[in-house]
Amino acid sequence: MKSKAEAVWQPSKSDKSERLLQLTCALLFSERGLTKSQLFRAIPAYYEAINSGTTDDSLNRMFERDKSDLRSTGIQVFTANPSAEAEEIRYVIAEDTFEWPQHTQLSAKHLQLLELAAQVWSQASLESDANQALVRLKALGIEPAAADLIGFAPRIETLEPCFNPLSIAADESLEVSFSYRKPTGEISVRHVEPWSLHNIDGQWLLQCFDLGAREVRNFLLKRIVSKVTFTKDGDSERSFAKPDIQKMKLAEKELQEHIKNQICELKVKPDSQAWFHFRLDDSDAVKNETVSFNFMDINLLAEELRDFALDIEIIKPKTLDELIRAGFERVVAEHA
Repeated sequence: MKSKAEAVWQPSKSDKSERLLQLTCALLFSERGLTKSQLFRAIPAYYEAINSGTTDDSLNRMFERDKSDLRSTGIQVFTANPSAEAEEIRYVIAEDTFEWPQHTQLSAKHLQLLELAAQVWSQASLESDANQALVRLKALGIEPAAADLIGFAPRIETLEPCFNPLSIAADESLEVSFSYRKPTGEISVRHVEPWSLHNIDGQWLLQCFDLGAREVRNFLLKRIVSKVTFTKDGDSERSFAKPDIQKMKLAEKELQEHIKNQICELKVKPDSQAWFHFRLDDSDAVKNETVSFNFMDINLLAEELRDFALDIEIIKPKTLDELIRAGFERVVAEHA
């Protein structure tokens, strides 16, 4: 039997958040908007209310409250054709409601919290109920605005399977070990006290105290090549005392200083794959066809830039050019 902590959360049938999600998904699904009648027939919560004998007035009041609640959370529901007859008025959601604000950035801690929220979402029954509403809309002949609601469901892609256990270990101050591959290919086992996770130019990095080296170290999650194992004393996981806040701030400052000094500058071929990868079509760099950015690890950067080798010219650091060339030479040698 599952413990209370392990039990998967399920929304009750009267859970208002379930109905609001269904309404949001339905309105996002339709490009031209939906009439109240179409929404009442498509959304299970409204449909069930009608079947249970809810009066038209009560149903309309429920719908108005739902619209008000969505607006209070920043989801702007408005009428697409306000001058139409009441039964023909179509409701839509403003497109900019779901656009990520420009220049907004999240810290690693924010991303960890979103990761946790995404896990809860994926385990809940909301997905099937919302999907049921979309199936009903298709049955009513409503054409979708897109093939799928890609980008609506909260999902934080970290790609590295070690992200979750390391996040837990850092939050709960638990000692762990893992196998780590150096740029040279050498693999060694590291025993560490995880402090925090950082996202550096799309690469996740663990900042920790390396028990073997007896010093603060930074490990790229992409180079962790084994499962993360929690160190145990008997049946209990071994914990460690959280480091002093000032010590953690100093380690983070040193990391930022390191990254600040790691500068890559490229000249990019206009309208190439690399051009759009670096989003130069809407950048000031268009004038001189160059892009400059900071990076954490030059070897991983070389791996990334190999895909654009014909579209870029390395201005600095020159060692990056050598690493890209060496990577191609290894591929040729391995397949000769």
